[in-house]
Amino acid sequence: MKNGLLAALVLCVCACGTYVFPGSSPSPTPATGTVSGRVIAVPCAPVEQAGAPCTGRAVPQLEIDYLTGTTVSSMTRTDGSGHYAITLRPGAYTVRMKTYMRVISGPVNLTVGPGSNIVADYVLDTGIRLPVPQQ
Repeated sequence: MKNGLLAALVLCVCACGTYVFPGSSPSPTPATGTVSGRVIAVPCAPVEQAGAPCTGRAVPQLEIDYLTGTTVSSMTRTDGSGHYAITLRPGAYTVRMKTYMRVISGPVNLTVGPGSNIVADYVLDTGIRLPVPQQ
């Protein structure tokens, strides 16, 4: 009888997955997610060298705001090579760049989940245009 009760207890504990070895703790569910990436701008200059087109230049020290509704809930800045990373609470965000340049590639709306790792790279338009030949 004792062996039967002991076996039932061990089976219940193992089947339910609630047993934690002494000195350890259950792994918590992450309460945040991470967004990271790189920001570049194109075109680089009004005149590019033949055979060496610019694939984009890094945008250093750019402020990137994450809005919930109309309120800025978090912000980050790019480093000297245009990279950034930020930890955010789960939720839906609108991404806004503090610059005169226009976002031509990259997500302007993000949904961050617990434990998520989102890579969001951006390409911005510098507004540089070649002069139009006058006739």
